[in-house]
Amino acid sequence: MDVKRQTRKIRLDSMHTAIKYQLITELVFLRKMPLLDNDVTYLAYLAQWGPIPLKDFCSKVVINIFGEDIATDVDRHPVRVQTVRNRLGALEKKGLVIKEGKGKKVIRISPSIPMVTKGSVLLEYNFLYIETQTDKRPVAEVSQGVGTI
Repeated sequence: MDVKRQTRKIRLDSMHTAIKYQLITELVFLRKMPLLDNDVTYLAYLAQWGPIPLKDFCSKVVINIFGEDIATDVDRHPVRVQTVRNRLGALEKKGLVIKEGKGKKVIRISPSIPMVTKGSVLLEYNFLYIETQTDKRPVAEVSQGVGTI
């Protein structure tokens, strides 16, 4: 059997980027979840920062995305914070964000998402597709991050 192999080696610029790649691979590619780019960004920040009060997280995300000046803009800052809070509610319904504590004021990323968020990281994924002569479909479908051959 002739298997063509493609290997790419890329040095990532930050832990945030490494976390985003893990999220995209796990949630979008393997679990086939439709997520917005901002959803992935919010989840990456949440994975990176760990459990954090909801109010602090929303404000910190807005400042990280739009810069320090947004914090003093009384017209735009509350709107942007509410947008982040709304998306977190949608992510909670999908089971990706968990709210806990008194009044559900502390949020964290779901432990069902395998993540490496500290130290040096090597992301290594091996995907195999075998083409048969009688059936052009893949031998096994990927479901919940697990594929069998």
